Amino acid sequence: MSKLYKFYTYTRQNGLGQAVRKTQIYLSKKTAPAIKQPIEVMASIEDIMNADYINHPYKTPKKKSKKKSLKIGWVLSPISKGSGGQNTITRFARFLQEQGHDVTFYIYEGIHPQSPAEAKAILSESFNFDVDVKKVSQYTESDALIATGWETAYPVFNINTKAHKFYFVQDFEPYFYGLGSKAVLAENTYKMNFYGITAGRWLTKKVSEYGMKADYFDFGADMNIYRLADKADKQKKICFYARPVTERRAFELGVIALDKFHKKHPEYTIEFFGWDVSNYQIPFPYVNRGILSHQDVADLYKESEACLVLSLTNVSLLPLELLAAGCIPVMNEGENNSLVLGENKYIHYAAASPIELANELCKVVEIKNINTYAKKASESVKDLSWDESYKKVERILIREVIGG
Repeated sequence: MSKLYKFYTYTRQNGLGQAVRKTQIYLSKKTAPAIKQPIEVMASIEDIMNADYINHPYKTPKKKSKKKSLKIGWVLSPISKGSGGQNTITRFARFLQEQGHDVTFYIYEGIHPQSPAEAKAILSESFNFDVDVKKVSQYTESDALIATGWETAYPVFNINTKAHKFYFVQDFEPYFYGLGSKAVLAENTYKMNFYGITAGRWLTKKVSEYGMKADYFDFGADMNIYRLADKADKQKKICFYARPVTERRAFELGVIALDKFHKKHPEYTIEFFGWDVSNYQIPFPYVNRGILSHQDVADLYKESEACLVLSLTNVSLLPLELLAAGCIPVMNEGENNSLVLGENKYIHYAAASPIELANELCKVVEIKNINTYAKKASESVKDLSWDESYKKVERILIREVIGG
């Protein structure tokens, strides 16, 4: 059957306008250039191919001679405003800088470009941190070179240097993805023989499964921001750390749990924070706070009786900050949370079930004298700070690079 006859038949059945549109679609498919999807896996393909950690493993260099300070390079992906992980890195880097160490940030562009000038501006504006910033290609010899996110481990492995190589591990990143290429490539970085510095002991345990030697630092909280006033003054309010863009924060699970909680306690205001969720269908009344400043978050905690904060990989920084502010954290149970946070009776754990999480929220808001309970929760972490963690990371670096 000729194409002309097909056009005639289709026109009689569907009309001329529809026939013309179908013909246009057909011709566009025939004439449009093929657009092929690039292979993108966070790190550059060249760096992945060059990182032969099996046949040419990284060997830890000899300890360096005694010296008063270290030259330390941190390798980071492009800096993002509001990044929690990068905020933690800048905390430690700032402390090391204040102790007299020479700190440089190296930006690994991978698949996303960012100039040192742009990165430096964001570090100054968003993290209040002034540091030398260069591209990885501009690396100069240092005593310690630290990988951060998994994608940065590949260029760190490939850099030819006498520096001792470290891996600052803040989460178990293979869990960030479905079972596929990125998960495997992230797992492989734990086999590169870098010395690990992990956020909490759960991660030390996880990376040791790959033969990785590591030490950990404990979490802290900024008491200047989150410390509860002398007297708690709670409102009929709970909050939810809502991060739909971060799967490990179990947004959907939390919404279902809160729906059940709301049916039992409709008198409570529920406030979402951490992301703008206005495009989501939330089945109960709520306040959409979006991304807040540290001070606004602290104020929200001090007003709220409880906070639902879910972590399916390494625990977040929130629970200790919540306690400091007298807000009771309700969390999913698991050693990824409890092994890091330790024993604290004011942290309320429940099975990762919407029903159990809702029930635990109900138990908290039904506590008599909640203001007294909140004050005791705050007192339970009154001696907590980041200072000892900063000092421990410095000790780890000095121990592994110099000895002693």
